[in-house]
Amino acid sequence: MDTRKLYANLKSLGTVETADEYSNMFGYGGSTIRSQWAKDTSPDLSAWVRLWFSLNSIADDTEGVIKTTHNSERDAYLQGLEELHVIQSKIWKHIAALAT
Repeated sequence: MDTRKLYANLKSLGTVETADEYSNMFGYGGSTIRSQWAKDTSPDLSAWVRLWFSLNSIADDTEGVIKTTHNSERDAYLQGLEELHVIQSKIWKHIAALAT
């Protein structure tokens, strides 16, 4: 899985703002993901699992916001949540492939 494309997708959803924040979602220090990009390497299996759980927490928080948000904003949150679930599904498939 291409971590640069994934970062761009998550950034467009407003899930992350910086590469350091993205790196932290993998359980890494701030500059680790940028270092991996420079070396053309990928996170290990445990880091992908940590990312999946980070996104799961964000999805749970978003579901909570949806329950309390005004109707005019709800559709945007629902669309973003749906996109986040698609990303999570792709990450889980990547995790399963790495694990086998």
